[in-house]
Formats: sequence, C-alpha cells, structure tokens
Amino acid sequence: MKKLYVIITVLLVGLAFLFQGSRGIWQPDEGYYVGTAVTMMEKQTLLIPYLGEDDVFLDKPPLVYWCIIAGLKLFGHSEFAVRFFHGVSFLLTALLTGFIGWELFKDKTVGMLAIFIYSTMVVPFIAANFITPDTLLTLWTTLAMLCFWKSIEPHGRKALWQMFLCMAIGMGFLAKGPAVLIPCLGAFVFLAVRGQLVRYFQISWLIAGLGLFIIIGLGWYIWIGIKIPASFSYFFDSQIWGRLVSERYRRNPGLSGALIYLPVLIFGSLPWSVIWIEKRALIGKTLLLKNFWKTLADRPAVLLLLCWFFVPLLILCLASSKLGLYLLPLFPAVAILTAKLWKEKLFSADVVHIKTFVRPAIFCCIWVVLLILSKLALAYYPTANDMKALWTHLHNQLPNTNYEIGTIDKRADGLLFYGIKEIEHLTIESDPYPTFLGTENMSDEIREMINEKEVGLFLVQGDERIQNVCNIIKNTSIDFRIIKLPYQRALLVLKLDTVDNDTRMPEKTVQ
Repeated sequence: MKKLYVIITVLLVGLAFLFQGSRGIWQPDEGYYVGTAVTMMEKQTLLIPYLGEDDVFLDKPPLVYWCIIAGLKLFGHSEFAVRFFHGVSFLLTALLTGFIGWELFKDKTVGMLAIFIYSTMVVPFIAANFITPDTLLTLWTTLAMLCFWKSIEPHGRKALWQMFLCMAIGMGFLAKGPAVLIPCLGAFVFLAVRGQLVRYFQISWLIAGLGLFIIIGLGWYIWIGIKIPASFSYFFDSQIWGRLVSERYRRNPGLSGALIYLPVLIFGSLPWSVIWIEKRALIGKTLLLKNFWKTLADRPAVLLLLCWFFVPLLILCLASSKLGLYLLPLFPAVAILTAKLWKEKLFSADVVHIKTFVRPAIFCCIWVVLLILSKLALAYYPTANDMKALWTHLHNQLPNTNYEIGTIDKRADGLLFYGIKEIEHLTIESDPYPTFLGTENMSDEIREMINEKEVGLFLVQGDERIQNVCNIIKNTSIDFRIIKLPYQRALLVLKLDTVDNDTRMPEKTVQ
C-alpha cells in the first residue's frame, strides 16, 4: 500500500507541474489574470486589481491574482511561477476528493481510486493547466463539502468543522464570488431531505461562523465597495444578476444553452465516463426504482454525492450564464461516484484474479502518458492566443520612446507579462462586452493621443476588423503605416507628430 501511495503522489505531481513553464501566456483568460497580477505588482497594490495603468478590473475577486503574485515572488518571472499555485490547487483538490471518498464509504480503495480518477479526468486536468478562478473555486468547494460531512457526523467536533466550513466558503468567495454558493446549495438540500435543516443551524456556532464568512469572504468586497464608487452595483450586476438572470454578458443564455454541459460531462470526464456508459442500463433501472428514492435518506453518503451533483447542475442549467468550466466543482462528486462504481466492477466476481487488474492498469498508464504528452504538445502548439509568440514578433517593431498600445475588440493583455508597459483595450463596436469602467471608443483614444502627443499604436486582429480600423483612421486624415504580423494581425502606427490638435474626428465610428 505504501508503494501505491508513492506512485499516486508522483503521478499527481507530474500531472500538476510538468511542462507548466513551457507554454506562453494564452489569451483570453490567462491574459486577463496574469496581466492584472503583473500590474498590481508594479502599482504595489494587493487589494485593487488593475488591468493596465488606470483600468480597474473588478471582474473577479483577488485570490487568483494573489496566487499568481505569490508564485512570481517565489520562483521569479516565469510562466511556471504564474501557474504554480493552480497546480497546487489541482493536487490538493484530488487529495481532498480521495479523502472524502474514504470518509463517505470508509473504504481506502474508493479513496485511492477517486484521487486517480479526478486527476486524470479531462476537464479537471485541462483546467489546472490554464489560469482561471475555477480551479481555485473547486478546491474550496471540495474542502467545504468535506467540512460539511465532518460536521454532521454523530461523534465528531461538530462546531469546529462548522467553523472550517464557513472559512472554506469564505475563501471560495474570494476565488469566484457568489459562484461558491451554487455547489454548496447541495448541502442544504441534503439537510432538507433528511429533516435536519432547521436543527443544523439552531446552535451557538451560527453567529461566529457568519462572522468568519463575512470577514474572509465579504471583507474585500466591502472594502472595494467603500473605496471605489459604483463597485457594489457592478458586483451585483456581473456576479449575481448577470450570472443568473441577465443575458447581456452573452454566456450561452436560454435553456438551449444548457446543452453545452452535456459534452462537458461526457467528454470532460473521459476516460471514466465509459464506465457510466457501460452501466447505463443498470443505473437507469436503479434510478427508476421507487425503493431507491424512498431509502435514499437512509444512505447519507450516496445522498450527499447526488445532491452535490444534481442540485448545482439544475441551477447552472436554469441560470442565464453558462460556460463549460462552471461544472468543474461538480467533478469531485463524479469522481467519487465513479470510484465506487469501478470498485464494485473490479471486485464483482466471487474470485478475483490478477488478470482482472492487468488490463485496467495498462490502460491507465497509457492514458496518463497521453495526458502528459498533451501538455508537452500544447507547449509547442502554434496559436494566435499565445502572447509569448506575439511578443517575439512585436517587440522589434515598438518605438524606443514611451508608448501605449491600443487593442481593438480583441484583447492582448498577456503582453503585459512580457514587457509591454501600457496596453489599453478599445472598441469600434456599439455594444461592447460590459466591464466595470466600460470600453473606450477608438476615436476618443485618438483624440487623447493627439492632445498628449503620444505615439499612436493600435494592435488589430482579423482582416475585416483591420480594414474597418484603417477606414476610421483614414477619415481623420491622419497618416499611418501598417506592419503585418502573423495570425491576421497588424500593428497600425499613427504619425501624430505633425497633427494639429484641431484635427477633425468623425462623430460616429461604429462599423
């Protein structure tokens, strides 16, 4: 058993950290978060996120930026450093998943299988290799479910685990705001089904627990709300109303948008979803049995896993905002259920032979190798999203004087990690994606460049967008030159040194 622990540990470390520094920063998500963390370091602020010199970026709470900054402080300026704590979060989540599996069924085999299954599922593995708040959120929701289970055990330190539960939810709030409450709602349904909902909260810990949650989870929000005007309304709009009701954030709204979750669950849990497909007839028959539902309250381990999975899934399907990674906090429950099912399959025969394990062991080894090779392949995969590759083509074209680059409706914030001192996102659209401070129109930025005698640089991607931007600049009678870059990009250099401040700008620049 000790050898198995060593093998699992080596496997987790390899999956979490191998080749994490071989790939450049990719847009869009990594560019947002790494660019913001780098700017916060330069401005020496840990509380107010800035994406660029003056652009307050309140799309996400600060835990993701703090992890990136901590990695940079520990390991220096490298891609490995910015992804380090995401690898740590992935590793810890896998271990917590295994521990919960062992706690629920008092079975070490289920626990070990759960660790292996979670760490080798496609979606958790991919998410751990790209910087987003979802991997951090999943760590804290998984810890919250462990604390919840320990807090309802009949002979345990109930109050202590309830305190830990509030702290874990608070940290999840710092990771991704109110999204942490969606997976945790499964615990409320669990209590309601077992008739324990009122009794669970009728104890002395409630006020102390709420105090911990407010300090840890809401403290930053309250501070920002006091410090930055209009931030409270933006938090409500972007993280509550915009996620559950409004369609203005364009994240697969409507019931049809929920179809995105089906391939995420099936293909995202590969190769282990094959086990569920094999057993689909048995599972379907079991779920249709009236006795299964009647006795479910008497099987708390199964009930908790089902509530952990189905309650958040229902809420996410009904919400207006739907993205594939929203399901990530559900995957630990899927891994534990799969581990339980796989163990029953492996030991279903009256006599278990060594041959029973040889084929699955070979398959698992091949799958792990494929996962690691996929990380290596991504490191050298040519893509327009790679800001490191863009920087190699761009930096020789930049002037020696102070400058600011404007990106037009296609962000490139990851360039901040590689040496760009100032980058501002601009738009030529009439209805750009909503942000806290809004997106400045390109024509307004040209006026500022003229007034301040700055070097005018615009980074544009897409042949049609390049043509539209060129037409807008031509209407201003400003001379410019075009520097072609790979992946249908162009750097437009405006010659502003000979332009009068009275240069006429078009009143409407929407294309």
